[in-house]
Amino acid sequence: MMQSLPSPRYHEFQTSTDSDDKKTLSEDEEKGEIFFDDDERAWSDITARDPGIAQRKVSRKSRIWTTLTSIRSLLDTLLLLIILGLLLDRGRQKPAWLGIGADITGFAPTISQQITTFAPDPMFVPENGSEFFSDSVQGRWLSIVPRGLGYVRINNTESYNNLPTPLEQYPDSTFTTSVTHQLHCLHSIIEVVAAYTSKQLGRLPAEGPWHLSHCFEYLRQSIMCSSDLAIEGQHTTFPPGFTGSDGWDAKHVCRDYNQVLAHLERNRVNDERWI
Repeated sequence: MMQSLPSPRYHEFQTSTDSDDKKTLSEDEEKGEIFFDDDERAWSDITARDPGIAQRKVSRKSRIWTTLTSIRSLLDTLLLLIILGLLLDRGRQKPAWLGIGADITGFAPTISQQITTFAPDPMFVPENGSEFFSDSVQGRWLSIVPRGLGYVRINNTESYNNLPTPLEQYPDSTFTTSVTHQLHCLHSIIEVVAAYTSKQLGRLPAEGPWHLSHCFEYLRQSIMCSSDLAIEGQHTTFPPGFTGSDGWDAKHVCRDYNQVLAHLERNRVNDERWI
């Protein structure tokens, strides 16, 4: 037969009352120990005996803070100088994307642009082929090319990028220029046409057919390279019965050719006038 266990005597377990807590808190406050652990009380006792210790600790913290502030200021200044240096270097660099017909070597200056309307000038290509060889027509051609025909001397070649191989049989570091090369080829083609149409075969260029083929191919690629997209309309000069566009009413975005000539004149390798 099981015997019942006595019920727990909860009255034997005493808990602290609010009044006890308040009494303990009041006693601790009187002792000044309620807000300090053992380490803090020890530090408080030390500084009470020697106030200079606390002052030296504050002074040490101040020196550390001053040192860190100085280091940060130095780093900020260094970073600012690096940023300024990068900005200046970027300003000196050539743009990654160049304009059509620009010089990637960096030798040519920036040439301003202008809007130009093409207009025919019969003095360059007269309908009578024999007139092409006259002094007046040849003088007209010479007036649009610089002395030296765009052959330039480039000093300090190490300062420029992507320079081609210099020309042989010329002074060191001599190169030619595309615009004058194109005009030379165009003149040579007209020269052949004029010689045949005027039956003056003795005036055919000495270079022969290979040069004519070279010029046709060179001009083909030059035209495709520039890809002038100016919009052209109805012709104004064709004979009756013909339709299409002669291009004389179109406006084109062009370089200032006078600036081009001035640049090539300044850097010419010699004073010869030819085309």
